[in-house]
Amino acid sequence: MVIAVMPNTRLNITLPTPIVDDIKALYGQRGLSQFLEEAAREKLEKVKKKSYKGLIEGYTSTAEDTKEVLKKFEAAVTEKRDV
Repeated sequence: MVIAVMPNTRLNITLPTPIVDDIKALYGQRGLSQFLEEAAREKLEKVKKKSYKGLIEGYTSTAEDTKEVLKKFEAAVTEKRDV
C-alpha cells in the first residue's frame, strides 16, 4: 500500500476560545491540527458534492435537448454528403 504524503501549509488562524478549548479537551493540544484538517475535509466533501450535484442535474436536464440538436446536425451533415 502506497501512502501519499501531501505538503502542509502553516496557517495563523483565529477561532473563538471556547471552540479551541473544547477541541483541546477532546483531542489534546497536539490533536488540534488533526481535528481542523478532518473538519475541513468533511466540509469540502459536502460542498463539492453539492456543487457537482447541481452540475449533474443541469447536464441531465439538458440531455434530451442536446440529443435532438445532435440528431439534426447529423441529419444535415449526412444530407450534404449525399448530394
